[in-house]
Amino acid sequence: NPPLIQDFPYVDHNGKMRVANLFAVEIDLSTKRMVKCHLDNEELSASQAVILLSFNMMGANHVKLHAFGNWGVNVDNEAKEVNPFLHRNSLVTVAYNFFGFTMFPRSFGGWKKHGLLSKEWDPMVLKQVFLHGVKENVLEHSHVIDLIDHSELVRFVTEIRAIFHVKFIKYKHLFPGVNAEGLFVGTILHSIDHALAEINLEDPLWLDVDDPRFGKMAEMVRIIRVGFVPEIPGFYFHRYFKGSGHPFYESVYAKAAKINKTLADQMDSCICR
Repeated sequence: NPPLIQDFPYVDHNGKMRVANLFAVEIDLSTKRMVKCHLDNEELSASQAVILLSFNMMGANHVKLHAFGNWGVNVDNEAKEVNPFLHRNSLVTVAYNFFGFTMFPRSFGGWKKHGLLSKEWDPMVLKQVFLHGVKENVLEHSHVIDLIDHSELVRFVTEIRAIFHVKFIKYKHLFPGVNAEGLFVGTILHSIDHALAEINLEDPLWLDVDDPRFGKMAEMVRIIRVGFVPEIPGFYFHRYFKGSGHPFYESVYAKAAKINKTLADQMDSCICR
């Protein structure tokens, strides 16, 4: 069965949110190329598929990681006394979640002024997309393990998630009030999602802003890809699993690096991009 997303939110040429019943992409695993793509009963081009996939990846889907990450933090003094590294990471995650949901839409005016966004773009519409993604929750997806022999990402996430939970049990006393899965999603999954978004969409100009149906989404994804996907330089604090000096994060990294060092080196200890 092809990868598919039900109740698929997107933004049309008028800047309004629409929800398709089904978005499906069929891929030839031997060549790793798209065979065909459908939005409901309409077949889309590869260019249109890239726009929709990128918009969903950076919009309705990515916000689930941010929301889940809220369960992997503790900003109370209790955590600061037991685990200062966790406490600082928690503060950064909470701040970034505020920046992403509350502050991000406030930049629309400036982007429109400089010609990066069309006048039809309404920040509330993007919030509708975010909320739609969060309310859809995380659907049952155990079948993705069928791709383990075809995807470095699936193999890495499958193996490191099991390791993460085993290590968390060992060091649970250092993480008061923290949900293990929330911490996993808000650190490893979130940072890898950013890293792969940068790799997979190498050139933002691949997105066709002149597409008559989906060009509005291409505009938005270009901005997100350039300004909000890459790592931010200049942090004055340590924010990786690697080199943290913390027994939990270092032990997880050591195992992760043996699976895939490239992805392991991307593992942030908080939401900071």
